[in-house]
Amino acid sequence: MKKRMYPRMKRWAAAAAATLMLAACDKDGLYPGGSLQEGPIECLVLNEGLINTNEGCLSVVYRDSTVVVDAFQDVNHRPMGDVAQSVTLINGKYFVAMNNSKKVEVMDPTTFQSLGTILYAQAGYPRQIVPISDTEAVVSDLRNQLVRIRTVEPYGEPLEYIPLPTNIEYLAAAENKIFGMTSRGVMVFDADHVTADEARLISDVKNEEQTKTCRMLKDKNGDIWALTNNREGSRIAGVTLSHIDPAREQVAETHTLTFLDTLSAAVGEPVAHVNYNRTDIDPTGTYIYFNVMTKTAEPNDEGACEQQSVYRFDIDNATFELYRHLPGVGMMYGFAVGPTGDVYLCDCLDYTAQRGYVRCYRADGTVDSYRVGVYPSQVYFPGYEY
Repeated sequence: MKKRMYPRMKRWAAAAAATLMLAACDKDGLYPGGSLQEGPIECLVLNEGLINTNEGCLSVVYRDSTVVVDAFQDVNHRPMGDVAQSVTLINGKYFVAMNNSKKVEVMDPTTFQSLGTILYAQAGYPRQIVPISDTEAVVSDLRNQLVRIRTVEPYGEPLEYIPLPTNIEYLAAAENKIFGMTSRGVMVFDADHVTADEARLISDVKNEEQTKTCRMLKDKNGDIWALTNNREGSRIAGVTLSHIDPAREQVAETHTLTFLDTLSAAVGEPVAHVNYNRTDIDPTGTYIYFNVMTKTAEPNDEGACEQQSVYRFDIDNATFELYRHLPGVGMMYGFAVGPTGDVYLCDCLDYTAQRGYVRCYRADGTVDSYRVGVYPSQVYFPGYEY
């Protein structure tokens, strides 16, 4: 990991002890910060929390820079759960997958009041949620299964546990089908009848260790996009965006951004991949964003002329372009591009269970920082669901 420009925690033991003490509390004001208000919200931040501490929480960042670190606890006077994995707006409600708690919390998107809990009756690790009808959704799971749930009251227990030959994390829905990325390829299911026996495989689009953090994206035309690394032997020579036609269940086209040799590359040109890549798409469904390493004019603290940057791909004219530099960033835990084009990244500092930050890289070169919960991992923009 590159040397960071942000302050670090001196001792892991002190951070862990403080975290466990906070986790034992069950009262208002679990974390210092502002109070819920009616002012405009800039973003929501989902924080995983340290495993086995029930610290998973949803932070609210207002446009006046006020931060409410744990809105769910402040309103409901109980923890949201252990290891918050994803938040999805379905039927006007937030559905939050709690990985280690083996449940999905349902809450009001304005008041953050709990509306119900979908608690697994068997083993599972819920990850991502995608609606498949007006009343149901499917939850991906690291325990080699998909889980079907109700998205209208009564919520109750999951409706069905669907065993799979492999695990799926990221999902996308189109053409009344579910597309799930695996190391074997993209599995395709009929939304009306989700079974492993009837699944099809798009085998020429596979994720790997370095790209397992890349979301599958749906564009303005209803088509699916997936980012993978482009290999030449053992070397990662670029990144490839695969355009999947959901009706034909085939790759319609691929577009590759090739990494250049650092010595011959111009400043700002891509020279290497990032562990781990992130992807996002703008609210219009036109631009796909992802992070790579680019060449810099001056060497960094490790002596390399490289830094993380964001590139974007225009689906209308099939072109890549440099979008924004992220100076001082080594590894990020989450990544999103806001509705006005600002780049937000989740900074977990030294991954020592201390509260992290969301850094907002604005067009004028300024960086705004908001301190949120432990292990921030997802940034969500209310009113811009896509």
